[in-house]
Amino acid sequence: MFRFILASLLLIGLIDSIYSFDYCTANLCSSGIPNVGCNPPPLSGGPQCFGRSPVVVPITASLRSLILDQHNSRRSLIATGRLSPFFPARRMPTLVWDDELASQAGHNARSCVFQHDRCRNTVDFRWAGQNLAIKQFFGQTITVETLINDFVRMWWDEHFDTTTGHIDSYPSNHVGPAIGHFTQIASDRTWAVGCAMQNWLQDGMWITYYFVCNYSFTNIVNQPVYVRGTTAEGCTTGQDSRYQGLCSVNEVVQSVP
Repeated sequence: MFRFILASLLLIGLIDSIYSFDYCTANLCSSGIPNVGCNPPPLSGGPQCFGRSPVVVPITASLRSLILDQHNSRRSLIATGRLSPFFPARRMPTLVWDDELASQAGHNARSCVFQHDRCRNTVDFRWAGQNLAIKQFFGQTITVETLINDFVRMWWDEHFDTTTGHIDSYPSNHVGPAIGHFTQIASDRTWAVGCAMQNWLQDGMWITYYFVCNYSFTNIVNQPVYVRGTTAEGCTTGQDSRYQGLCSVNEVVQSVP
């Protein structure tokens, strides 16, 4: 038996080095909003982890590669117009891994609370987005690889409820099935991602895996998720050699509104 929950972040558009950085004093968030990197939970987990045998799941090099492939292979589909009814993207970058985004994701994951943090911005990424997923199960064994595949697939499957109108202008006060996980992955101003995972035992029986991915950009109301056009015609550095229709990893993309 198992149960899934997903959550995605929407930023309405109020425009307002790494491991030793002081997130408590930096002006990275809107006034009065704390950064998740300020006084984050210890490696042993936050208060809500107490008594739940929390464990940080290491995101190894192979898992990083898996996460990137799960994202980029899907971005390639939409960039090349192979995902009906969506139009091709003129400049869809290949996602690369960012350690600081992953570190910020870990601060959320170690809370053992399935909830978006209010701000995860970094010096490089002032409009960072976030996708969350959690799965709880008992009486079975599921690999971390399978969980990651399932989480990203479920985020992406929101395309069934997304329209081309949503892509051309992200909706305000959207009512209906969730679309924000899909649009986060399909964003053409997102070029970096970093993820983290926490494991704990809920209520003495539910094996719980909480997955957090932070992105270099987020969904912005009334702005396009990506700009339609001839596939890759806007890529200034050429196409990626592995993912058809995506710009090369050398493409410089501004993750700003």
